Amino acid sequence: MTSGGDAPGMNACIRAAVRVALASGIGIFGIRRGYAGLIRGDMVPIDRRTVYNIIHTGGTILGTARCPEFKTAQGRIMTITFLKQAEINGLILVGGDGTFRGGTLLAKECGVSVVGVPGTIDNDVYGTDYSIGFDTATNCAVEAIDRIRDTALSQERLFFVEVMGHHTGFIALESGIAGGAEEMLIPEALMSVDELCLRLEKSFKQGKKSAIVVVAEAKRPGNSFRIARAVKSRLGFESRVVYTRAYSARRFTYSA
Repeated sequence: MTSGGDAPGMNACIRAAVRVALASGIGIFGIRRGYAGLIRGDMVPIDRRTVYNIIHTGGTILGTARCPEFKTAQGRIMTITFLKQAEINGLILVGGDGTFRGGTLLAKECGVSVVGVPGTIDNDVYGTDYSIGFDTATNCAVEAIDRIRDTALSQERLFFVEVMGHHTGFIALESGIAGGAEEMLIPEALMSVDELCLRLEKSFKQGKKSAIVVVAEAKRPGNSFRIARAVKSRLGFESRVVYTRAYSARRFTYSA
């Protein structure tokens, strides 16, 4: 089952799980649309033909969805009833922190064995160095930074590049380091606008003609526009904001 936000690599994980299960003589089924499908018993058998040639495709062939209903006792009772009727004694969950919390509840309440595979581009699951999707998201951000730098150098301009990362700044930190950004703003180490202005001003006084600041979107997507306006009011630097969004190995870029 894949749950929560989709991440590049989920299909490769599904394929690996299916091939190992079949090679071990274990029957395996796919749950459609995460916990929403688990509550409603939306299950299909999977074989080698089902997972043929999916390793390079983005997203997830099983689909995924948010499911507030599963957070209720009634929703979990429906899930447990289905698992017992279908004689399912093990679950492989591919997803993030919320997916694993749900799996923990199922393991406690109905005794089903649960295996979790971290799949979130934010890389915010404890106990893993790199979760499924994180590398792709970081590389998308690095590619964007590389292209933006050419324009920044040519026009001698300050750029703010906003990347995904709801609670964590892993994408911003790693893409910023790899892309040679001058500054990185992440939730784990907050930097005030005044401090940012001092650091940027120092860099420009030392001879820099352009700069790139990578910003983790945190809880306020579009926060880079507010920061850019604040920097302009203090320093008078003309800047541009670019919002990059890594989603199933695709990048959407907005500029203003």
